[in-house]
Amino acid sequence: MPHDHDLPITRGLAEYIAGADFQALPAAAVEAAKVAILDGLGCLAAGSREPAPSIARAALGDEPSGSCTVVGTTVRASAATAALLNGIALHALDFEVQGMPPAHGTSSILPSVLALSERHAVAPQRAVLAYVVGWQVQQRIRTAARDCSFRGFHPPGVVGPLGAVAACSVILGLTADEVAGAIGLAASRTGGLFANNGSMAKPTHPGNAARAGVESALLAAKGMSGNKRILEMPGGHFESFFDERFRPAEVLGGLDQYAIVTPGFTIKRYPSEIYMQWVIEACRQLRRHPAFKLDAVAEVVVEPPVYRTTLSRPRPVSGLDGKFSYEYAASVGLSQDEVIIATFDDETAFSAPVQRLLPRVRLVHNRDIPQTLDAMWTRVTVKLDDGTELVERCDRFPGCPERPMTREQRHGKVIDCLVTGGLETAEAHSLIEQVEHLETLASWEPVLGLLARAARSDGHEARRHRG
Repeated sequence: MPHDHDLPITRGLAEYIAGADFQALPAAAVEAAKVAILDGLGCLAAGSREPAPSIARAALGDEPSGSCTVVGTTVRASAATAALLNGIALHALDFEVQGMPPAHGTSSILPSVLALSERHAVAPQRAVLAYVVGWQVQQRIRTAARDCSFRGFHPPGVVGPLGAVAACSVILGLTADEVAGAIGLAASRTGGLFANNGSMAKPTHPGNAARAGVESALLAAKGMSGNKRILEMPGGHFESFFDERFRPAEVLGGLDQYAIVTPGFTIKRYPSEIYMQWVIEACRQLRRHPAFKLDAVAEVVVEPPVYRTTLSRPRPVSGLDGKFSYEYAASVGLSQDEVIIATFDDETAFSAPVQRLLPRVRLVHNRDIPQTLDAMWTRVTVKLDDGTELVERCDRFPGCPERPMTREQRHGKVIDCLVTGGLETAEAHSLIEQVEHLETLASWEPVLGLLARAARSDGHEARRHRG
């Protein structure tokens, strides 16, 4: 049977969540969580400048009675709205860390944790615990579904609300029975269509997940609940989203291993879809080859890490659309001096060098490439007008667990993001210092206070940095 209805998975997860204890966390899990949270705060600040979150704040953020920070504005909002708006901003650049298998845990979990922590004056130590537990729940379900077709659904929309409600339940200190009811509520808020990748709708998937987590946990705390067997029951979450390849026993069976440590996560070097990282890195190396001449490129053959028709977009309609285009990834990797946030603006997308290269990129499906993040690779071949062929294979890009970024590289990315978001460089360094000791802080005020400063900026510094 594809789904074992006798396994009490919802209850098992609820007991795990309700029994979470910071003192039981291994040091490696705490440190990994702080790395991911810091990266997420940087992406949140930079992403708050993007069109989608700006529109969302204008449409939904007018709540003068709210108590929670919405990054990018001085207006505060309710916990649920703040989680939604910050979730949209955090994912707007598609730049946050990526779990293994991919699930966009930070943008679903961190905004909900921030909102409820601020509303209920919860110390950052408990927030770190909540983040780890939310990541654990989300990744256990995502891992059990690793071989499944998602039937057109986007993973953060499917598992994000479950990770978010787990984290929120820890923040609120819900009992196991309340958590089970909260999971039942959150499971009815799952969804998100993969076909919206490349549009402004995509970042609403983790934003909606964060909001669903907040609202479901708050409702459960007041006595409302959903079906307390919602994950495993006939017609429930697992049966609705996953096919016969789903492995339900692995959900509870892997809880003794901290997914945030092993297998860990990838830190994106470039602000685009995860599989583009390999292609851009290979092209960056080719660009440095002594024989490379941009004007002489006749053809670019890309053997992508995952061959998927939805990621072949030979004529992306915008820079945002280019984040999900192998052709665009190769074109900017070869033509641009740097691949940064501004690389995915429309100005770059419709520039002459990029437009010249796009029709010269050809994808080839290499069936020998393993289809797991820890083993996949890509190969790019550049053919020049004189017949010269330059070949580069990328097995691991900097940021993979097997090729981790140095502390300086990680901080460099975060500083870039925070300055893009409107902070001064000194403020960015101060925020990093605070987050590196997050579990020892008495409150979130030092961190949120710095993020709130970004709303004062008129963006001149950000534009200078991006230009």
